[in-house]
Amino acid sequence: MRQLIEVENPMVLGRIEAVNNVPTFRYIETDFRDIYGSLIVFNDDYMEFSNGDIVHLDNIHTYLEDYYNAKFCTKK
Repeated sequence: MRQLIEVENPMVLGRIEAVNNVPTFRYIETDFRDIYGSLIVFNDDYMEFSNGDIVHLDNIHTYLEDYYNAKFCTKK
C-alpha cells in the first residue's frame, strides 16, 4: 500500500509519496523553474516575457542585464 502525504509548505506544494517504504520522498508535482533554474513555488512572483521566457523576480535584474543591456545603479 502506498502512503500519500498532502503537504502545504511555502517550499513544497503538492503530494509526496514514500518510495519503497524508505523514508525518502520523491516529488510527484513537477518543478516550475525560471530560465536561470530558480524554483518558483506557490505565491512567488515571476514575470513572463513575450518571447516565452519566465524569470523569477529575484533574477529580474540579471535578465535585464543579459538581454536588455541594462545597468543597475545605486544613488549615493
